[in-house]
Amino acid sequence: MNNYVNSRFALLIIFFCWACFILPLLAGAESSPSKGAPLQLPAETVKSAEVLFGPEVHWRAHAQAEDLFKTWNFDQEPMGGLPSGFSAGSNQKKSTGKWKIEADPQAPTIPHVMTQTHPCPQEDCFQVLLSDTGNLKLPDIVVSIREVSSGEGGEAGIVLAAQDHKNFYAVTVNLNTNELRTYRVQNGKPILLGKGSAKPKSGAWHVLRVQVVNSGHVDFPRLELYLDGYEVPMPEVYTIQGVGGIGVITKAEMIAKFDGLRVIEMVANRTFSKPAAY
Repeated sequence: MNNYVNSRFALLIIFFCWACFILPLLAGAESSPSKGAPLQLPAETVKSAEVLFGPEVHWRAHAQAEDLFKTWNFDQEPMGGLPSGFSAGSNQKKSTGKWKIEADPQAPTIPHVMTQTHPCPQEDCFQVLLSDTGNLKLPDIVVSIREVSSGEGGEAGIVLAAQDHKNFYAVTVNLNTNELRTYRVQNGKPILLGKGSAKPKSGAWHVLRVQVVNSGHVDFPRLELYLDGYEVPMPEVYTIQGVGGIGVITKAEMIAKFDGLRVIEMVANRTFSKPAAY
């Protein structure tokens, strides 16, 4: 009798060990890839890319098949004319400005820069240079700017959400007053949306960054503005409506040089569920 009980007890011990230890090992061996075989990622896996444009400006975006990043240093363009893929215009009927490629040994990316050489006497005159990037919804734009001469009201900066040379948004810097200003131009008429105090670094060249972000509400993105790596807060709350092209701009008597124009299209993360009812 004792031998029978001992045998039953031994069988229970063996079954318990097999269930707890041997089965998990066998299952793991079947599910793990064989040695030397490549690891297969699921088709929906998305790689993220970090883009570093300089020591002070960072981007993070989801990489897609299309080219979301463009840069223009103007160094391969012939001297004296417009760069390929750009068009010049103005919100004024009789002024289009004069943009041309010039040499500048002090440029951030030598040897060439883009210069707007024709000041406009009207205070509300904007000289616009648009690229052919097409419509961008959430662009992150950077450009280096050097003031040549400006008068009191001269400004230079970035154009975004542009439909043409008379309908666009613009963010400009006035280096005499150390202010950043945001405009909306409709049918050639500018409206000042907001302004904020900036702290530009010493030196001839300054880096302006304009980022359209969709935090808060994806249908009405807002702007984040930076000068020389520091965010410039604005008390006014405003949104960017619509999509469009990007470019650079001068206002009034400003003569300025531009270099290293760069843009990346940020990817919106639109939710599929309805907002909560509260």
